[in-house]
Amino acid sequence: MRPYIVAVFALIIASLAPLTAANAQVTVEQVPREVDSSNQAAWWRPIVVRGNISYVAFNAPGSTAGTHEVKVGVKVGAGPWVFGSLKDENGVVWVHADDIGHDQPTMAVDGDGFIHVFADHHGDNWRYFRSGAANDPSTMLRRIGSMPGSVSMTYPIAEEAPNGDIYLMVRNFVSSVGQGELYRWNDATNVWSKIATFAREVGAVVYPDDLRVDSAGDVHLAFEWAYGYPRPLRHYGSYLRYQVSTGQWRTANGAVLTLPVNRATPNLLYQGLTAGELWNDSDSGIGIQAAGLTVDSQNRPSIAYRYRTDGGSNGQDFDVYRIRWNGTAWADRTKIYTANNNVSAAIETTHNGTRARVYWTVAGVGLMAAESPSWTPVAIATGQPGVSRISGVLASSTEDVIYATAPQEIDANRGSLYVVRVGPNLP
Repeated sequence: MRPYIVAVFALIIASLAPLTAANAQVTVEQVPREVDSSNQAAWWRPIVVRGNISYVAFNAPGSTAGTHEVKVGVKVGAGPWVFGSLKDENGVVWVHADDIGHDQPTMAVDGDGFIHVFADHHGDNWRYFRSGAANDPSTMLRRIGSMPGSVSMTYPIAEEAPNGDIYLMVRNFVSSVGQGELYRWNDATNVWSKIATFAREVGAVVYPDDLRVDSAGDVHLAFEWAYGYPRPLRHYGSYLRYQVSTGQWRTANGAVLTLPVNRATPNLLYQGLTAGELWNDSDSGIGIQAAGLTVDSQNRPSIAYRYRTDGGSNGQDFDVYRIRWNGTAWADRTKIYTANNNVSAAIETTHNGTRARVYWTVAGVGLMAAESPSWTPVAIATGQPGVSRISGVLASSTEDVIYATAPQEIDANRGSLYVVRVGPNLP
């Protein structure tokens, strides 16, 4: 081979090597079951990763058009996925009418390995399911009597604490007011109890966004408010922390609160009204919709959220922002991505102690990501452009695991589910 050809060939190989190494940071696994077209939400938590065990919950096509059942999948290591369906107390498979954005599953796994799922809640009483054995999705039965009191509940978001307990945030309509409530599963006694109504205001509706339990066992909550009644456009991005060891509720700056909070509570907001934004709007204007929450190595919160800054009513015309608590103030508010009418109601954020990441989806492209400090947007898993809704977890200090659903990838009624693992370097 001529010397100049060798040199050119070597240069090509050298230029390709970093790209190959970077792309190897992302692996995409298709879950071997179809999802229903209704398998899409912004607030949910349908994935858990614990060690080498992965758990997913999803709406699967129902027995008739416009319905779905809810399946749970469990995978240990490199083994096969094992699936089971949620069942009513009589053992009959649970089937429910589709309702995009509301009737989707949230799951958590307690310290003993029992799987907890909340599904199909849109102003409904408890629809709560728990496995009869650890890590066994075939034993998922509805357990009505396990939950405290009656509710008119929507948007359940749950996560396990380091001691094996589970915390659950919901919106409950009480006396025509949509209030925020927090519940706890005591893993030592296997009992659910209500902790508090943390947010309530007459003439306003609470929208839960995300919940995280930190390494100290404290519970961090992100939520927003709608004017008057449930509506797509919301305002007043809010944050609270429940300090489990003392039973106290605090704002980001540590101030102790008396519950329930409302929009006027000092130091509650990470995102207030901006120029031109109206609280009593008609859903065509500036506002917030959906947020993801994480904490850093010092258990300080950071929040990624969709914010529409140019008015209008397009449901995908929301920019992607990120803000963090630096110990004394909400700081470094950054616009990561400008919508151009193509950002779905899906957002996630993680923090591994040294760098933060934000994930979102773009119509026709699929999963996107950016990380600190540059916040340069990049496409992830580009072979799945139909991915439109996500959730995710920090599985380890070097790996994020993203639940990515493409709910109409097959046809108008059926789609696919992917588990995307993102290593320490973005592509």
